Amino acid sequence: MLTQSLLIFLLAILGYLNSFFGSSMISRPIVMGMLVGLVLGDLTTGIKVGASLELVWLGAMAIGASNPPDMVSGSIIGTSYVIVTHSSIATAVALAVPISMLMQMLWNLLMIVWVPLLAAKADKYANEANYRGIDRMHYIAVFSQAILLAGLTSAGFFLGSKAIQSFVNIIPSFVNSGLNYAMGIIPAIGFALLVRMIVNKKTACFLFLGFLLVAYLKLSVLGITAFACVLTAILLFNTGHSSSNNQVQEVIDDNEF
Repeated sequence: MLTQSLLIFLLAILGYLNSFFGSSMISRPIVMGMLVGLVLGDLTTGIKVGASLELVWLGAMAIGASNPPDMVSGSIIGTSYVIVTHSSIATAVALAVPISMLMQMLWNLLMIVWVPLLAAKADKYANEANYRGIDRMHYIAVFSQAILLAGLTSAGFFLGSKAIQSFVNIIPSFVNSGLNYAMGIIPAIGFALLVRMIVNKKTACFLFLGFLLVAYLKLSVLGITAFACVLTAILLFNTGHSSSNNQVQEVIDDNEF
């Protein structure tokens, strides 16, 4: 258990340092769940739980000053809970959502005190043209978050599923229900943001075509992708456009969505 807790700690640090490595998406639930399954010796369950949690946080993204729930701790603890106790995947979702919200709120509270102190120190170094001091404050802020949250995540795993469940049971049911509803809205917001960026009058028909194929023909995602590839080839090779035409045309943004 101690060795697994140490591995969970290192895995959590890796997830929290996602931005440090150029936002490589290693903090996503589908990646964290797979790695937890690898650490705990049940890769198949880890992938399944990670994929389910990925659907919960599919549209979660940081927009302005609004931060999404902490996916790393929720994914790790939720996946490990299912693997250790052999519970259902739905249990992981019910456990991961409140934990992720609590961890994010904890870090937000610490940011109110800790990060402004580091920022004030960085401003002092900036006035002194001390570039190394500014870099040092930046690294302290990044690694302090990773080490603290990773420590709490590994501690939750080490204490065991019963302790985690007891802690979650303290949360009032109406708060838990509110969190679940909020997490259900987040993917819809994410999809709406994506649709607003890529859909206009010329591309909306393809969106509705995919929806109709799924709704009425019950096609899978792979089947929709295959249809899309064929349709793309038809439009590309049979529209009469010459590949030698290199004239740049003015693009008018007629997005009405």
